[in-house]
Amino acid sequence: MRKVVLYMTTMLDGFIAGPGNELDWMLSTPDQGLNDDIVALLQASDAGFLGYPVAMGMIPYWESVAADPSASAAGRDIAAAVNRLHRIIISSQPVDLPWGNSELVVARTDDDLVAAVTEFKRQPGSDLGVPGGVRTAQRFARLGLIDEYVLQVHPIALGAGKPLFTQKTELNLISAKTYNSGVARLRYQARRHPPAAD
Repeated sequence: MRKVVLYMTTMLDGFIAGPGNELDWMLSTPDQGLNDDIVALLQASDAGFLGYPVAMGMIPYWESVAADPSASAAGRDIAAAVNRLHRIIISSQPVDLPWGNSELVVARTDDDLVAAVTEFKRQPGSDLGVPGGVRTAQRFARLGLIDEYVLQVHPIALGAGKPLFTQKTELNLISAKTYNSGVARLRYQARRHPPAAD
């Protein structure tokens, strides 16, 4: 069965966005090792779940980076890895998708989303990524849909913001790696508890 892997950039204090969804706290320091690992992580998946509002900004952005000859080589490498993913767009209502290599999942309820993700996991293929979006990441985490978390922890804390986790979540550390930029990459596996005996 395919795994669902969430990759998220976080702050030291656990927030994934500022109080107003700001992302300007992320380090812009070039770090080739980190960039290479991000590309490798994206290449390990062949599809990714995106909420419709995030997809509206993320997909055109990475398509424009890929087409921009003045973009950095590192940026173009990430763009190529992102753009090859099959995009599974989650929306609460039917919408037209203006992008190729995309399909829509209408998930009006949590049960709808769980059923859809379970069906994708049963299909043949590589891992399924969740590359971002605060609400999508929170919802997947809350519903226990994430098999592995790859958290890139930046050396900054704001003291307030949007958290990834909205309830108690137990994880097992798989690996940890540090980079020259000060970012630490932590990979966790979701800890599954067996159902209680009757």
